[in-house]
Amino acid sequence: MEIGVLIIFTGASGAGKDSVMDEFLKNPIVQKFNLKKVVTCTDRPPRPGETDGIQYHFVSSTRLQKMAEDNELVEPITKYGTSNKATPKVEIERLLAGENLVWRIDPSRAAEVASGKFFQRIFPEKAHLLQSHTIVFFVTAPKEVIAERRKRRDLDKYDPEEYKVRDDQDQIYLNILQEKAILIENINSRLNEAVDTAVKSAVGIYDKIKN
Repeated sequence: MEIGVLIIFTGASGAGKDSVMDEFLKNPIVQKFNLKKVVTCTDRPPRPGETDGIQYHFVSSTRLQKMAEDNELVEPITKYGTSNKATPKVEIERLLAGENLVWRIDPSRAAEVASGKFFQRIFPEKAHLLQSHTIVFFVTAPKEVIAERRKRRDLDKYDPEEYKVRDDQDQIYLNILQEKAILIENINSRLNEAVDTAVKSAVGIYDKIKN
């Protein structure tokens, strides 16, 4: 059975991981990989234009808790605003069916993947094989650039102290990613360079995996 390739994008809030990933997925060469997004579960109702199984798997709070109890999730349920989210194991199992996946996750989970502990925990019998089919991109930017992006995005809701707490909590994971992941520097006005770096790295590693 052919194993798929998993490409992960992560980074601190404000590093621009979503921008890099979105442009990466538009690249004609990358589109030949036929990447499918890993879809997370949420207990909030769908918004206008959202489709179950595309943006999220929309489930009830009770169902999400039951999935956690039955070990059907690959991570703890996390609260985002008024809703809760977590990724179901069946999404990652798509790799075992040969699908190529892209997953945008926070630094704590990405560090677990990059260190090899994630697959050892979820799929111990196939951990080494799945790890060898995984690419982790750690999107970074200078601290002052990240701070400016956060201010511009949050406007009057910007709280530097809240970000400091979050950054301090994430530092252990960022250190792991600095060592284990592929660094993609996303500097202002140079998004194309960041995307090109990610594309070249992905193509090179993908070809080695598949050949």
